[in-house]
Amino acid sequence: MSAAAVVAGAIVLVIAVTVLLGRKRRQSEHADDGDSDSRGFIGSILSGLFIVALAFYIVIVWENANTVEDNAAAEAAALADTYWQLGVAPQPQRDHIRTLIRDYAEAVEKDEWPQLRLGGSDPHTGELLFSLHTEIIQLPVTPDQVKSARDQCLTRLREVTDNRRTRIGQAGGLSPTGQLTLVAALVGAAGMVAFPITIGFTARPRHLILIATMTAVLAGTGYVLLDLTQPFDGLLKVEPDAFSAVSEEILRIP
Repeated sequence: MSAAAVVAGAIVLVIAVTVLLGRKRRQSEHADDGDSDSRGFIGSILSGLFIVALAFYIVIVWENANTVEDNAAAEAAALADTYWQLGVAPQPQRDHIRTLIRDYAEAVEKDEWPQLRLGGSDPHTGELLFSLHTEIIQLPVTPDQVKSARDQCLTRLREVTDNRRTRIGQAGGLSPTGQLTLVAALVGAAGMVAFPITIGFTARPRHLILIATMTAVLAGTGYVLLDLTQPFDGLLKVEPDAFSAVSEEILRIP
């Protein structure tokens, strides 16, 4: 369903409810000052809580997207360093392991990233990473230069594995805290529309225009909030640019 359809449906529903309730309240439009003050106070609290929940949610999804981006950059950097370290490894193992690194970077970009948008991962990419570990462990431990490179490669591969595991976990969507703030923001948005209707908004044209405008803004806001739940898709989606860049970089490494 498109954003326009969501907003339009919300507006139509709210206007219909407003008209129906407004007809029943034509005879009680003039509330006393005490009631007016109470309603204004409750409305202020409701809008304040909505703004707080909205702010917390935006911060959470923004930091989540930044974390995904930083982890991808760190993983790509670890791949490049591993490729460099293998320069002292004996043949034919050196070329074979370097080929696996190139294949892994390409698999993350072209195969796994689309799966992350769906909340999953690519098994073949995981198999390539396992093969990398297996091949590097089998490198000789002599001379010292090769042993040092082997140890450095294993350390960097652990970083690759940890970052990939984190990335797959983040593909599952929001954390419990993020889910809680999302629900609070959506409930707050619905409350800001429902509150003026339930306290006695009439079906006068200016009131209908006001409530329709507010509904459109809040419905659009809710749609955007739901769109931000997945860091690999939507408005703030993270692209595999780090892996595209590292694939080009390692081709220039001698």
